[in-house]
Amino acid sequence: MKTIFLFLINIVFPAVVSAQIQRIESGQYKFAKGEVEITFVDTVSKAYAEEKVTKAGYKIISSDIVPIMFMWPVHIKEMDVSVFESDSLVHTVIAKPRAYDSTAVEEMIVRQNMNKEEAKEARIRFREMSEIVWVRIWLQYWVDEETASRFHMEYKDKGFDLNPQMIVPKTMVVKTIPGKENEAMRDLRKLEIVESVAFIALINE
Repeated sequence: MKTIFLFLINIVFPAVVSAQIQRIESGQYKFAKGEVEITFVDTVSKAYAEEKVTKAGYKIISSDIVPIMFMWPVHIKEMDVSVFESDSLVHTVIAKPRAYDSTAVEEMIVRQNMNKEEAKEARIRFREMSEIVWVRIWLQYWVDEETASRFHMEYKDKGFDLNPQMIVPKTMVVKTIPGKENEAMRDLRKLEIVESVAFIALINE
């Protein structure tokens, strides 16, 4: 089985790079040929990152660039997303109530051989769960972690029980000339939106 992982290397120090390459390739895994992964600064947008990388002459294999997101669990009768939609820090708000699936609940009751009291409690519990809406709130791409934390605290003070922000590193895998990964890493590191560049290693298990 092969598992892909990222091996971050400070490409500013060639001697360190060479030593790390030797240690890696003498072990249980090797570098993927013709691919490297970029990690961007946390304020970059997907469109801008793709534009800059493409203009630099690289083909994009895949990208995972999403803004910081919050989840807000709220009872459907108390849900009002207008306050978020009017906030300049907010990019998108999605609220999708879940329907109560009586058929699925009844099938579960039969499958678990519940008695009358257990069945009653199950119906109540699942109906209550269906009345809770998990509102997804995506912030603007340029919002960094510090600003997101302030956003979280401000709404918490207003009585909104937002879950902690979900922060995913903004990354992209690009195609390089096989054997020229090191040169590509140095070139990509020159882009002002790039935080780091990584070799992609394959581990044989």
